[in-house]
Amino acid sequence: MIGYDTMVRSNLGSYVRKVMKQKGLTLRDIETRSDGRITDGYVADILRGSANNPSAEKIKALGRGLGVDPHRIFEIIVGPRQQEAVKLSREEVPEVGEFLELMQEVAERPDLVKIVEAAVLLLPEERLIVLKLLEAFNTRKRKPHVHKSVSHRR
Repeated sequence: MIGYDTMVRSNLGSYVRKVMKQKGLTLRDIETRSDGRITDGYVADILRGSANNPSAEKIKALGRGLGVDPHRIFEIIVGPRQQEAVKLSREEVPEVGEFLELMQEVAERPDLVKIVEAAVLLLPEERLIVLKLLEAFNTRKRKPHVHKSVSHRR
């Protein structure tokens, strides 16, 4: 059975790897962007899951090096605060079939994949702001959209 510490280190390594890939960063870039407060070797240890108990200073340096809020890194390590966790009511949770159809549509569109990848990296309060913005866009009057696959025969 995988222990909690191993799982946390794996999650942190996965997160760092994802941000590095998304931003095109190297280990050396992170060290440089942190003003040397975290070494490329230590970041490599995080990626391998062999860095134990990073200090608050290392977490701050990693956040700076990655260009992300260090609170997000801390949240990955310790888990989200309960009062900030977004809890959906039963009515707000989509049916599995609907959800799978939506994910299929996302997977088929590179622009939507990029949006989802970026959203995953946001803090919970940032996600709420983005959600409100998207809802505002979707409630504006829009011109009817005609799919390219629809032919107009007469």
